[in-house]
Amino acid sequence: MSNNVLFITEKTLKARLPMSAAIDFTAVKPFIKLAQDQQVQPILGSGLYLRLQEGIVANNLNADELDLLNDYVTDTIIWFTMAMLPIGMGYQLFSKGFLQKSAEESNTPSRGDLELLEERYKKHGEYYATRMIKYLQENYQKHYTYLNPGSGVDVIFPVTRAYTSPIFLGRYFKPEDGKQYGNGGSDANALPIYYTAAAGISTFTIPQLIGRVVLACTRSGLGKVVTTSTTSNPDFIQIVSGVVTLPTGDVIGVGGENFIFLYR
Repeated sequence: MSNNVLFITEKTLKARLPMSAAIDFTAVKPFIKLAQDQQVQPILGSGLYLRLQEGIVANNLNADELDLLNDYVTDTIIWFTMAMLPIGMGYQLFSKGFLQKSAEESNTPSRGDLELLEERYKKHGEYYATRMIKYLQENYQKHYTYLNPGSGVDVIFPVTRAYTSPIFLGRYFKPEDGKQYGNGGSDANALPIYYTAAAGISTFTIPQLIGRVVLACTRSGLGKVVTTSTTSNPDFIQIVSGVVTLPTGDVIGVGGENFIFLYR
């Protein structure tokens, strides 16, 4: 699949942004591509990201995929693209090096002004990114490749939050090494269990978890909160005496979903 398939058009970008209609779209396209790859692909995961690109090329996007693109992806890309433009368009590479552009009968903003604009637009992008994440978590059954992006070291699993924090929150769980995630706690003597679920089931038993403390669980790479109570929240999963129960109304649609449990 070509990495140059964009999710938004020139017409959409210019209609939704405080942007001159005279701007050359070819100068903006690299920033759209960068916004897609850096900000949208981690939210969708590489599986759903590639599926949307393929659907655009083949013109076979279904109604749910069109809703995702039109109602969530578009706004996220637009504002993250806008966040890149103050610095990206304000400076250009010439034979003498990078030079700041200037124009007659206008004032060139300072670097500080450009950075303030960048931060403001980035916050708009993070707002729409958060909405997209919540939509996907609520409607994951409509997009099979969201929770099942595939396998391999280059696979990108969906993130669960649009904002990042520089504060260390403790250990975290990485499926490839079996360490604990969360706010502190010890991973001493912790063991991972890998389980591949069959289609059509909503509950299954893991004998190794009977009588054990389950520290963490991931489903297709997404961390789940472990509870002993019945739940309809897709962010939770019920585990009681080794019996794993999906949220109310949830069923494994297609076989092959991977679960990882960390226990001691």
